[in-house]
Amino acid sequence: MTDAPQASPFAGTWDQVIDEQDGCTIFQRGRHHDGTFIRVYVPKRAKDPAHPPRVILYLHGFALCLPDFYQDHLRELARQGWIVIFPDFQRGTYREEPLPGAVGPRSAARLSPKWGRTTRQLLRRGRDEPLNGEDLPEELTITDPSTGLPDLQVGDLRRVLLPWLLIQLVLKVIGWFRRTYARNLGELIGTVLLSLAYRPVDWLRNAVALAENAWDDLARRPEYAHWANGPVATYGFGHSLGGLLSLSLPALRAENPSSRLPPRGILAADPATSTEMGIPSFAIALLKLFNAPFTAEPLRIQDTGPKIDIPVAILHGLDDTIVPPQQWAVRGGEGAFPSVGGPSKALYFASSNRERDPKLVAFHNQAVTSTQTYDDELFASFGGVKHGPNAYNTDWIWPALHALFVEGVSPPDLKRHLRDEHKEPPFAVTTEPPPPPPRRWPWLLMPLVLIGVGVALLAWWRG
Repeated sequence: MTDAPQASPFAGTWDQVIDEQDGCTIFQRGRHHDGTFIRVYVPKRAKDPAHPPRVILYLHGFALCLPDFYQDHLRELARQGWIVIFPDFQRGTYREEPLPGAVGPRSAARLSPKWGRTTRQLLRRGRDEPLNGEDLPEELTITDPSTGLPDLQVGDLRRVLLPWLLIQLVLKVIGWFRRTYARNLGELIGTVLLSLAYRPVDWLRNAVALAENAWDDLARRPEYAHWANGPVATYGFGHSLGGLLSLSLPALRAENPSSRLPPRGILAADPATSTEMGIPSFAIALLKLFNAPFTAEPLRIQDTGPKIDIPVAILHGLDDTIVPPQQWAVRGGEGAFPSVGGPSKALYFASSNRERDPKLVAFHNQAVTSTQTYDDELFASFGGVKHGPNAYNTDWIWPALHALFVEGVSPPDLKRHLRDEHKEPPFAVTTEPPPPPPRRWPWLLMPLVLIGVGVALLAWWRG
């Protein structure tokens, strides 16, 4: 028997609600603003010592920090008896809301802090001075210093805010031609702008720290005391950015072998190959120009993948334009997939089925179950719109997770297993890499963007 878990350094009282429909208790604490938000779904069976606990560490995509984006899957897993841990590892401007009495869609409200004044204040401070609450907009004042993220210095935030002002100018120019796209892109990046002052490995460490400390705290309750009696069957699931972070968990464990929730297997849906994927190249270039922490030390599967020593399955969409499938594999042997280690691994590509009603498009957000937090126009720009689960969820990603983590199916046998079990989805799934993408010439747009930025700067300077 292991020692009883110690008190968590993460302060905060748990809010909780019993969800009779899904047969679980939902716990929540922390704030998105501080990087301490976490929600945990605990099924009734978790109180029974005869049922060893099994855990899913569920990691979200870039800026998709609310559980509502994945709510149907989270609840489905709880119904199946999983303890599901959903940490928000980024700091964002989503409004803090208490756990609702009945779990349902969250309002789309988010804060819109004015960063110009903050930037001017920070320019008068020494770059090596520590950042404090007074340096941030009032609505983002830190109330819980017990985050797993490191302390920031003034220079860290300056290296994000200065390029952000330039990115906004570029977006104004793009808005002359593509108004909706520019507005949506600015809104999405702005939501987690504060998190760009950290390195992506800090997000990963924060996700694990939040999860492990939540586990320790809940295990101190009498009804869950048996959780501390032995190793926990933990598995990792992640989407997009969260997929890359999930695939990087073994590398973090190699750095910290004492991890209390080491994963036994990983399933990644449309994962990024690098933390720079999915963000327009001009924004990345400006962030790099100012040596922003987010781009100064990106996380890449080529670096973390070789340290994977557990079974891994990657499910990708052939019509993913945010992280093109060719980033993982392309005919001719190129791509990031050979970087993935482990005793058993597989990469699958789902195709679209536009003949189905409603049509199925294998876009980047296959794992998402709802995008109602934002308006449909935003997700029309970034990979489709969802008002509930579709066949990519119910007939592919969800049963794949069950097959891998419950039935013990080997990743290379996943497709055959689902077909043999008469669960083959209503779209084609292949292991055949896609052809190279068509050559594009984005540099043709750059002169227009630069001219537009110059005009915008001149207009701003004159008045």
